[in-house]
Amino acid sequence: MVRSDKTLEIRGGLSPRAETIAMKALTALTPGAVLTIITRDVAAREKLLSLCGNLGCAMVDEKEEGGTVYVQIRR
Repeated sequence: MVRSDKTLEIRGGLSPRAETIAMKALTALTPGAVLTIITRDVAAREKLLSLCGNLGCAMVDEKEEGGTVYVQIRR
């Protein structure tokens, strides 16, 4: 995992509302900044990868530990 500029914990599933929260957090970051999203939604990687494509961001790291998914996105 790389150094994170902001962390967003979404412990439930990555619902459409949570995706909107993640999108707002990403767009508020300066270019090059990294957002770490922590969730228990194992399908989050695919959802966030799609979000990255829509926003022109890059997924830089992801891992799963004990049912918790950590995803890092560079703006």
